Amino acid sequence: MKKQQNALFSNTAVQNIRQGRQYFRVFNPPQLGSAEDWLNPKFWQQENAVVGQSKGRNTVWFVSDGHREFVLRHYYRGGLPGRLLTDQFIFTGIENTRSIAEFNLLLQMDVQNLPVPKPVAAMVCRSGMIYRASILIERIAGAQDVFQMLCSSALNAASWYQIGAMIGAFHGAGIYHSDLNCHNILWQETKGEGKPWLIDFDRCEVRQGHKWKSENIARLKRSLEKEQRLQPEFYWQESDWQTLLQGYQASNNAD
Repeated sequence: MKKQQNALFSNTAVQNIRQGRQYFRVFNPPQLGSAEDWLNPKFWQQENAVVGQSKGRNTVWFVSDGHREFVLRHYYRGGLPGRLLTDQFIFTGIENTRSIAEFNLLLQMDVQNLPVPKPVAAMVCRSGMIYRASILIERIAGAQDVFQMLCSSALNAASWYQIGAMIGAFHGAGIYHSDLNCHNILWQETKGEGKPWLIDFDRCEVRQGHKWKSENIARLKRSLEKEQRLQPEFYWQESDWQTLLQGYQASNNAD
């Protein structure tokens, strides 16, 4: 994997920057500020460049340099450890950090023409054996997550087929998505044509073999079934899943 990354970075405009305790990896950066600024929400606020935010468990910032929009996300722990350590992780090497690992995987998938947001910058701030991390990625223009769409209307069969083919392409490339659910699938309409995208690759990885693929796609079905139980209106049905599976199985890159 390390050799593949070195070859990948040698063919792309990736910069590695060190500033004291901070380490940055940058690709196709914004046209405002510096590496330290890009990963700091206060910088974007001072520039009046915040165009939105998502307030789930933790705030995600949507920002713009006037030419492109970006998603700025800080890494937090989940579960019980998150209550104690919040955003602190054990440092075992720069390539193993959450932000750099996600940046590397996004860049690899982008080079493979998989529908993922482009990585822009990743930051690791180390203090002894502890680090904190953030990542900046390009925002997919005009896209909505599939969960939001299904709360208001149904997707047609062609859309479900495309979503299945997209997942098949990722699995064909050996990409395991650790949180494959309907919130992490986006749908983008451009000039009357729809396209699905996959997002949020924290703790995702390249895997060998095939056994994991059926369980991975079953995770998506469970998320749809869960939302159908929880939401007062949710326009999904079993026939949609069968259409998705047809697209998945027919994908040129799927096994």
